[in-house]
Amino acid sequence: MIFRNLWSREGAMKIIDIINNIDNGTLALPVFQRGYVWKRPQVKDLMNSLYRGFPVGSLLTWTTTGQQVRESDGIQASTTMAVNLLLDGQQRITSLYGVIKGKQPRFFDGDASAFEGLYFNLESEDFEFLAPARMRNNPLWVKVTDLFDQSGYNGLIQRLVSDPAHSANTHAYLASATKVQNIQNTDLHILEITGVDKTTDVVVDVFNRINSGGTTLSKGDLTLARIGSHWPEARPEMQQRLAKWKGAGFVANLDWLLRCMNTVITNSSEFERLEPEKVGVERIQQGLRETENAIDRLLEAMRSHLFMDTDRLFNSKQAFPVMVRYLVNCGGRFPDQATMARLFHWYISVAIWGRFSVSTETVINQDLTALSGTTDPVDGLLRNLRLSQGERGISSENFDQNYSRARFYPLLYVMTRTQDGRDWGTGNQLRHHSLGNHTNLEMHHIFPKAYLRRHGVSARDANNMGNIAFQTRETNREIGAKSPVDYMPTVAANWPGALESQWIPMDRELWKVENYHQFLEARRGLLAESANTMLDTLRAGVIPRASIPAEIGQQVAIMPATAPPGVDPDDEDAILESVNNFANEKGLPSGEVAYEVFGEDGQQLIGVLDMAWPDGLQVGFSKPVALLIDEETSVIKAAGNAGFRVFTTEQDFRRYVEREILIESE
Repeated sequence: MIFRNLWSREGAMKIIDIINNIDNGTLALPVFQRGYVWKRPQVKDLMNSLYRGFPVGSLLTWTTTGQQVRESDGIQASTTMAVNLLLDGQQRITSLYGVIKGKQPRFFDGDASAFEGLYFNLESEDFEFLAPARMRNNPLWVKVTDLFDQSGYNGLIQRLVSDPAHSANTHAYLASATKVQNIQNTDLHILEITGVDKTTDVVVDVFNRINSGGTTLSKGDLTLARIGSHWPEARPEMQQRLAKWKGAGFVANLDWLLRCMNTVITNSSEFERLEPEKVGVERIQQGLRETENAIDRLLEAMRSHLFMDTDRLFNSKQAFPVMVRYLVNCGGRFPDQATMARLFHWYISVAIWGRFSVSTETVINQDLTALSGTTDPVDGLLRNLRLSQGERGISSENFDQNYSRARFYPLLYVMTRTQDGRDWGTGNQLRHHSLGNHTNLEMHHIFPKAYLRRHGVSARDANNMGNIAFQTRETNREIGAKSPVDYMPTVAANWPGALESQWIPMDRELWKVENYHQFLEARRGLLAESANTMLDTLRAGVIPRASIPAEIGQQVAIMPATAPPGVDPDDEDAILESVNNFANEKGLPSGEVAYEVFGEDGQQLIGVLDMAWPDGLQVGFSKPVALLIDEETSVIKAAGNAGFRVFTTEQDFRRYVEREILIESE
């Protein structure tokens, strides 16, 4: 085998011994980001295979050193005890643990009904999940878990012996029951990765090559598993923080939080440094507290001063580990407003120019070095930015993009909120409104999409950023599908300056649909000029006038609002929200909006997908999926080449879910 030299031992172990090792702490069943995802048919197939003696595959473990005393759930581990992490085979072993023990493993994360209530028919030798109508009053259907318990097995013997109706076949029935019980004595083949030379990078590479058909394991997954073997509460503690931030409109994952913690604890982006055996559990726990405080401060400041109040606006979360480390270096607080402004300038710049889109670990390490290599850390970050991106100014071409996939969309929103953009129905400033379902600020197509479509303008051009403004819900509804030439004169007369506050060119000829492309060109020029002014102001240490600070725990909607009556019903945001709602109702994960796809070199951005499930809708068991609305052929082709199954309508996506995904769960 090509990987034979990468592990030190091969062997076998009985299933019951594997399960006992989980209970005594010598084998850790780590919960990676996918958690437990098996469904009942897969559990039933596994038991059938074991019952009939069919092979069920090897397990892969990684032996790590134990340098701690752990007391959790009655487990006591010595300071020298090695902990074996089960890397490949988690779904199988979790299922077997649940069926044999009749309970969930510690720190189980998934749907336990997948292995609960499994029955076996002593006569037909079939495994089936509880079906009361078929199994009621039939003593030949026995709960599988009871067969692994000696008292349950003895009780079965007594029932069969005392039942005249089955006395003739008692011997055959007991043979079948014993065969089920003996499943726990089946030897499973185990490949063990051992040795100090087996780094996290090596182990992840081995796992992903062997498991190429399943879910990819990340270095963050493996690092968290190692931490969990020393601090079992690590994962739920981290998930608690993520849930808090999600409630405030900021969505992130465990890998991201672990990366932020890593920079705080080790001053490095490389997970290899975050070894619990080296840094210690107490330092990891302290690092989580410091990281949480820094992220709270950052989100509060960015909401209060830049009005970044929804998840969609944070299009460079990869930059957070650097900012978190900086804030921790400052004692958890910004030293002054000027420094805050300059850090905001840096964040917006790296977001729009995509500094962290490739070679993330390398770029983070470069910026961490800059933080400690100068008396002015933020100046060091800005110097790195100039070296990598040059002295770039924003041009009108940067706003010549589809808003749903543009890195500049969050900038447009921030500009509108910080530079006193005004509502066109009331003349009021939009500072105190938030974008989302439960508030009253909505995205507005200046030239309505339905109106443009009637005049032969493509959906791609209709969704150009030059055609996007923001209004209160009431105003958006009032404007509806009216053309600019019909409603803008009224706005200009009733609320002087309101149109200009959102960079509308005041040449009324440009408000006519036949001059739509000239309107876009003129408005994009105004947007670029204002964007450069705002960034220059921040870089000079001047921050926009603060609004009322928002609590980090405040509920803020994440997705843009559904199109109100009178607004074009095929608005892309409304479609994406509807699709996510549909997926969530079916117990499936949300898709990632504006998912970037890079070429084989990992450097060139070849497409941005409207919404994607890069790990599939059933993580590890279905193909990556992408939804593309009104997209160019080149992007559809790029998504297909990247391994995504592409859908171009909501209806086709729903049919796929109902006919191919949900049917697997029945």
